[in-house]
Amino acid sequence: MNPLFWKEILLKNRDLCNHLVLTEKKTNPNFSEDILSENLVPFFTTFSPAKKEEITEETVLSLFQILVTLVSKNFFKQNPQLTHLFLETLSSYDFVKNENLTECISYLVNALVKVEGSKKEIFLKRIQSFSKFTSTVEEWKILLTVFAWASGKPEYREEAKTKFKILPLTLKEQIQSIVGIDEETLSYPFPKKKGPPKETDPILFRVIPGYTLFGGQFQEVPKLNSNLQTESDPFVVTSGLNQFTLYLDQFGTNIISKEKVLVSEKQKIVTIQSSFWKLIVSKKLDLKQIASVVESEEFILCTLQNSYNLYLFYLGST
Repeated sequence: MNPLFWKEILLKNRDLCNHLVLTEKKTNPNFSEDILSENLVPFFTTFSPAKKEEITEETVLSLFQILVTLVSKNFFKQNPQLTHLFLETLSSYDFVKNENLTECISYLVNALVKVEGSKKEIFLKRIQSFSKFTSTVEEWKILLTVFAWASGKPEYREEAKTKFKILPLTLKEQIQSIVGIDEETLSYPFPKKKGPPKETDPILFRVIPGYTLFGGQFQEVPKLNSNLQTESDPFVVTSGLNQFTLYLDQFGTNIISKEKVLVSEKQKIVTIQSSFWKLIVSKKLDLKQIASVVESEEFILCTLQNSYNLYLFYLGST
């Protein structure tokens, strides 16, 4: 393959490319032209077709813009294996290489930057493993959503659940076989139990940091506010006059700030209703300090009177 045609396009549009780089450098002093230069050839040779007429000038310039954005986000400063996986994943999909190139790259980049660093590699490997079973951009986008959710982004579960239903049966079966995710998995934040919980069931415990100095968002002791719950905001947390939507499930947790509460409601201190969860929680926390609770058969979420953290107990898969 002769790659000179994409180089010719970049040279022809040198002023525009330089402008894109200079604009990034103004907003990001750490932007590295050396890293841009190092990754220019590997990036373009991954996607450039063998024939000049199969790639347009607009596509080449869009790819350059994406490359500049990746450098600006320090993507190439991460594990070299991650960069290789990223390019390999995109090149493994024929419909990505042959059409909708910049669109598919943009979707993957947007999903990847939201996944935590330690989970990026498994996210890419999962996407890559379905290249033989995926044939359209719409299916590709659904895969990205489903696996972003499974990589610790619980706020995507509802969207993933809705979109998963329209996937072809063969692709659904492959996802269930390879990853263990199906429509039932997506339907509930935690594994659904067929009977009442037992003490012998696997119990998982998670502390969700609250204080700002430790990575949290709460500047006052938080409380779970059941009065503000809606279908779109199943878990609402108030901290002083600040209000947050809490997304959580078996794969992860995310707290997203909402509009400020106009009136701070005083809530009565509550107790745990379930004798099962009362026993489980008592092994880790002082029941007398419980300030607010949300509980079901599958999980219990608690706050304490003098703690900025949230405390989650849930039943794992058997």
